[in-house]
Amino acid sequence: MKGYLWLVLLLAVFLLLIPLPALPKANPSGATGPAAAPSTTPPPAATTIPDAPPAQPMYRILCGDTVVSLPQREFLIRTLAMEMPALYHEEALKAQAVAAYTYYHRRREAQKNKADPALNGADFVTPNETFPQNYTEAKLRERWGEKYDEYYGKIADAVEAVWGQTITYDGKLIDACFHAMSNGQTETAKQVWGAEVPYLQAAASPGDTQANGYRSTATFTPQQVRDILSDEKGVSLSDDPAEWFGKPTLSDSGTVASQSVGGKKIAGTRVRTLFGLRSASYSVTYENDTFTFSVRGYGHGVGMSQNGADCLAREGYSYKEILKHYYAGVTIE
Repeated sequence: MKGYLWLVLLLAVFLLLIPLPALPKANPSGATGPAAAPSTTPPPAATTIPDAPPAQPMYRILCGDTVVSLPQREFLIRTLAMEMPALYHEEALKAQAVAAYTYYHRRREAQKNKADPALNGADFVTPNETFPQNYTEAKLRERWGEKYDEYYGKIADAVEAVWGQTITYDGKLIDACFHAMSNGQTETAKQVWGAEVPYLQAAASPGDTQANGYRSTATFTPQQVRDILSDEKGVSLSDDPAEWFGKPTLSDSGTVASQSVGGKKIAGTRVRTLFGLRSASYSVTYENDTFTFSVRGYGHGVGMSQNGADCLAREGYSYKEILKHYYAGVTIE
């Protein structure tokens, strides 16, 4: 009997010595299985599928028989690089960027609304004969040399600062014409192209008169003049070259509206084209068997003067103020 009692006592002591963590715990919630205990493994991170990068808006440009595609931002940067010197003031560069974007976007919208089959699916025709070869990085590096990074960065910053902004009149994109420099006052669209455009009116641009290249000359012999005018119907040149060019009629802005040439009245813009003059603001003299055209300004003279924009910017005008100076009654947004 004593042996049995010692055995019971020894078993009780043994149970007291077992560590408590080894004993099973009650589950107050009544749940069973793995979910009843807190997990020591962190839950998997939520899987996020990144949005696809937005497609870059493109321009499709007709060059000869080939359609070239270029992202709109890059096209605008390179167009600005070709259209305006990188040394111009930042506000002038911004004004040019908005004008150029408006100019080409208007043509793209017109093509979308009523496609011209001659464009072969393009948005518009090449800006000039130098596109696209002179718009490449290689050509710009050749042009700017060691200044490439500085100039490209300056122009890209100007484009980025105004990206997406357009010029409108009465809620519609304007035909944002521009030119290198006027004769001191810009011309009206009606004077140059024969159609009244309310926002393309004459504007003072006195800074142009101080620009490099403001004055230019072109000289021709009487025989060269005869050759140039040989296909002009109604022109009859006498034996005395001094009689060939009559007194011109000038516009309010001082460009040649028309001039009698060989007895026929010819528009000043036509004379400019025939003789390859830098503008239609000219005078012509005959002396020592030579015709001399003295020309002021560069370009058709309508819309924004690029040199004038730079002058205004250096006087403290913002790009919006510059644009509103050259385009009457417009909104920029």
